[in-house]
Amino acid sequence: MSDKLSIDDIVNEYNEKKAKDAEQEAPAQEVEPIIPDVPAEQADPERAEKNAELIESIMKMRRESGGVSEESEETPVSRPHVSDIDMGLTGKIIPKTEEIERVDIPSDLDYEEKSKLLRDHRRSKVDSFRLKHAEDPEEEEEIETKHTGQHEFEQFEDEDEVLSDILQVKQNLTVRMIVLLFAGVFSLLITLANDFGLSLVKVFDKVEFPSTYLFTNTIAGLVAIAISYTVVLEGIKNIFRRRADCDSIAAIGILVSVVSGIATLFEPSIVRQSFYHIYTSIAIIGLIFNTLGKLMIVKRTERNFRFVADDFERCALVTVDDEDTAGKFTKGVLNDFPELATMRRTEFIKDFMKNSYSSDVADTYARRMTPLILLAGVIVGLLSMVFEKNTAGMTEKVFNMLAVMSGTITLCSSLSLMLIVNIPLGRAQNKYLQYSGVILGYSAVDRFCDTNSVLVDAEQLFPKGMVDLKSIKLLGSTKIEECILYAASLACQAGSVLKPTFYKMLRGKTEMLYPVESYIYEDGLGLSGWIENKRVLFGSRELMENHSIEGLPPKSKEADYAKGNMVLYLSVSGVVSMLFVVQAKASLSVSRWLKEMGNNGIVTVVRTVDGFIDLDFLSELFGADKSMLKLLPFRFHKDYVKETEYTPEVSSPMLCSGHFPSFAMLLIGTKNLKQITALGVAIQAGAAVLGAGIALVMTLLGTFGQINPTFALVYNLVFMLVTLAAENRKV
Repeated sequence: MSDKLSIDDIVNEYNEKKAKDAEQEAPAQEVEPIIPDVPAEQADPERAEKNAELIESIMKMRRESGGVSEESEETPVSRPHVSDIDMGLTGKIIPKTEEIERVDIPSDLDYEEKSKLLRDHRRSKVDSFRLKHAEDPEEEEEIETKHTGQHEFEQFEDEDEVLSDILQVKQNLTVRMIVLLFAGVFSLLITLANDFGLSLVKVFDKVEFPSTYLFTNTIAGLVAIAISYTVVLEGIKNIFRRRADCDSIAAIGILVSVVSGIATLFEPSIVRQSFYHIYTSIAIIGLIFNTLGKLMIVKRTERNFRFVADDFERCALVTVDDEDTAGKFTKGVLNDFPELATMRRTEFIKDFMKNSYSSDVADTYARRMTPLILLAGVIVGLLSMVFEKNTAGMTEKVFNMLAVMSGTITLCSSLSLMLIVNIPLGRAQNKYLQYSGVILGYSAVDRFCDTNSVLVDAEQLFPKGMVDLKSIKLLGSTKIEECILYAASLACQAGSVLKPTFYKMLRGKTEMLYPVESYIYEDGLGLSGWIENKRVLFGSRELMENHSIEGLPPKSKEADYAKGNMVLYLSVSGVVSMLFVVQAKASLSVSRWLKEMGNNGIVTVVRTVDGFIDLDFLSELFGADKSMLKLLPFRFHKDYVKETEYTPEVSSPMLCSGHFPSFAMLLIGTKNLKQITALGVAIQAGAAVLGAGIALVMTLLGTFGQINPTFALVYNLVFMLVTLAAENRKV
């Protein structure tokens, strides 16, 4: 028997069964066939009641015979009536149904229960979504080098262990700093006193007691190497791996200086000569600045970790990596390759340690300059054997060559290299944390500094309270409560900026909303959808006119209703039903950062489903350049959802609370950091080249002895101050 039967088949089947039962129970009784040939609306009340009983009997019979199951019947929905609700202006934003369903939250709960359940089950939910993947071996080796002994933050249960590792590294660096300061200051005082001829304990006078002077500086250098053995060891290893970094520059400086001092111990009398110097104290200062930079990194990591491990709404900053998708989103507003960034809501940030300890522009500089600095030291040292006129014999020439090599490397070693990135990055971190924004490391700059477009939702441009209904006007015969429910159902399902407003009107009772079977957004006009088999339109006057909707008031009357605000219409089944007067205000912070985005060459692509939002409206309201704005066509809204939908865990070097100001602040900050650090690197590169040039000229003139440790120290400190002054800009 077919599942789909006509009413005649059902009635005939019913009559046959009824007749058969009647013959068995009362053979003499006649059964009158019942044929539904009279329409229900023409039947009298008695006949209507009889037909109702008949249909119920038919359905019961069909269930008993297996034709229709109880499961196939549609369960009636218990929905409160809107007239029972005292509409106020308090409440919260309605969550997207699809977002809740993606994280396995029951859809029959109200908003508060959903939010509580989401927080309670956050950690276990994230773990269940965790995917195992292979990392690049070279990257793993590099990360392990930079934070040996520290565990990656892979789940919330690791919070205590990871924090303990960070604090342990911080403690070790603090101890290292104390020892280096003691050794460095002691060695520097002895060196400065001898360079300036100051009075000091006679035993450290290099003229009277050269052996003691050499031994003291050499011991200080060995202590510095011992306490910083990881820096020296990994720095030298990275040179041979062709991946030199800031540790490599500090390592070659201290090693060459100590080797020079140890060699001279076999002929200490050479120290009495004015052309020979020991640069161990300056090399130790280089290790001090190296340790200071690492302390800044660890402290920054600790602050970020305490914030990231806390409970708050997380939105990771991500890029749209698919070139075709990014090109579709930005078509018509970009003449360059699209570097499109957006936000993705998540619960867990992966690769926290990897991004926190990522290499930076200073490491890139060191990778290129370390071999050159070492080569310059060797060349100048060899030249000194020919052009230094004060040396007598091969022994003194060899000793002097080591000293000149050490002095050249010290002069070019860029003592403040570790501060170029970490000082401005630390300032940026302190600023962003106040606005719930987090930048984990310099990898954020590498990833987002070239951003030229962003993808946002109109809801992010209009925070809570910025859009409101000023008044409504009933235009048709549909009840006012039904009109509000129709408009609210369509707006909430589509993600309109009016969603929070309707939520407040309904006092958060989202179960009152009608299910929307399907909807489309007609670009720049408004929404069209089906609710309870009725075609519902919610949008501009032009949308109504395009669909030949009847009952629109004259434009002059519309202007009287609007009083300078926007007007939206609701039509049901082809007839205009209600007029909504919408007022939208611009948030000062959103206006500021939207203009800043345009000033920095970043186009804002806005996804909206509201009929009153167009480019002219946005440009006038926020004071932004119209050419730096674009509305995303409706045909790309599914792609938008794919790029921004909730994901349990995301790997990203930046995250925020989801507000547009913090999002824009982070992106513009990466551009500023790129410029600031590039300027710092340029100054340090210039200082290194100039230092090598000075060393070469002085060697060729046979006067390298005038470059004493004091000169090398002052030279590096001057360029450090110049670098920090040049970088002293707002991030």
